[in-house]
Amino acid sequence: MLALVFMVFLPLAWLLGNALITVLDAKRSAREWHLEDRVVAGILVLIGLAEGAYLAAMTRGQSVSAFTKYYGILLIAAGVVCGLIGLTFAWIGKKRGQAGTQGLNISKFKNIERKEWIVILLFLVMVLTQVFLILLRTCVFLEYDETLETVVSFLQTDRFYEVNPLTGQSYEQGMPMRLKILCLPALLAFLTKITQADPELVTWHVFPVITLLGAYLAYASLARILFPEKRFHRCLFLLIVALLVFVSDCAYGAEGFGLLHGGFQGTAIRGAVMMPWVFGLCIRRKWLLVPLVILAEACLVWTLYGLGMSALVTVTFLAYLGLKNMLQRRKEGRQCLNS
Repeated sequence: MLALVFMVFLPLAWLLGNALITVLDAKRSAREWHLEDRVVAGILVLIGLAEGAYLAAMTRGQSVSAFTKYYGILLIAAGVVCGLIGLTFAWIGKKRGQAGTQGLNISKFKNIERKEWIVILLFLVMVLTQVFLILLRTCVFLEYDETLETVVSFLQTDRFYEVNPLTGQSYEQGMPMRLKILCLPALLAFLTKITQADPELVTWHVFPVITLLGAYLAYASLARILFPEKRFHRCLFLLIVALLVFVSDCAYGAEGFGLLHGGFQGTAIRGAVMMPWVFGLCIRRKWLLVPLVILAEACLVWTLYGLGMSALVTVTFLAYLGLKNMLQRRKEGRQCLNS
């Protein structure tokens, strides 16, 4: 089941992310974007499509089956459109004699040094160990978490938030809209429905593995930005991140604990996938893609009553750039006066 999800999920995520980046950043060099950027962008697009289908069904009082139908149609339509976009830009680039979309360059692996191979193998061993820990655990330890119970209630009633998953009775006061509009439980219900798998398997095992790999893709993108010409440092950076995930596993609420025990939660996706990627976007001044992260976070987590952490990071970074430019202009002005 996990292999089936990845055979469809990762290629579709790459296709969506590739089309989005191609359209929004068509004038830039393809070398500025890598495989991990395209996959992470595609994951955020998939979240946005899920939110659109969910709101269309939920606001009309329709069933979970209707949401599944809407989301399936959106995925097929988006896949076809993005495929056409990719082919069109590839044809235009070929006519202009430009390089096409950057893919996996096999020749790079021929020049990997021995110390880099050692770090890469250690990193892969740690990631595989974390994947097996997620897949083989029998339960999770999270306070006040009702994600699995909510998904089960969606599937059993074929309705959204009509039954309290803890009591089995109808909600007396209803569900707050700021929580009701989040699409993550519906997305988990969709994966469960289309795969016909056990809700516990999808929620506690399969989806957290996707979150874990998405996190390492986001950190791999950040590593390329921090160490553009030093491949060994990039590999070492990822190894340190994997080590920190293990170390912080013992602290409740830490990022490592969230990844290994709560990768089905919106806060884990925000902290491990969205935050490192939005940092990288801000460093590279890729402002057109920043709203994608902000909107995707709003679909999964309700933070600070509307202002998400991605928006806060972006505003802080812009304030820093503004202050830096102001101080630079003052310095240049004083130099002109002195001269």
